[in-house]
Amino acid sequence: MSDDATPPDGTSTTDRPMWHLAEVAHWEEAQRVGRYERSTRGATLAEVGFIHASYPEQLPAVAKLLYSRVAEPLVVLEIDPAVLAREGVEVRVEPGDPTDPGSPLFPHLYGPLPVSAVTRTRPAAVEKGWLDLGPWESAQGPELSDGDGRVVT
Repeated sequence: MSDDATPPDGTSTTDRPMWHLAEVAHWEEAQRVGRYERSTRGATLAEVGFIHASYPEQLPAVAKLLYSRVAEPLVVLEIDPAVLAREGVEVRVEPGDPTDPGSPLFPHLYGPLPVSAVTRTRPAAVEKGWLDLGPWESAQGPELSDGDGRVVT
């Protein structure tokens, strides 16, 4: 399967929203400086060379593997690939296990993640190996709505 392979739902793998599971403290720091530079749990972009991301259906397995014993608050970042393209961040869809070309493909971001590319977030926790997700929030914070469904600013 190549970078431009099409999954069963007909969307290009590089056009689909991507998710990244982050520690809340790291996301808050990114919001202060305008970019997120963590690759994965315990490693930076500078150390690894890219930021690990996943497609929504892949995140539960990633969470179970890497975050089962994490007590810190977590957050899911939803990443817009169109914004990444505009910002010049290269996305490569590559095997999750580089030593096994047949392993599942995951999106990797080769550069800092601009905060502007994160469209929304949701709180997350991994308990007993299960990913528990809270409600979506805009990347700027919780959306409040009036009784008619209009967003209140």
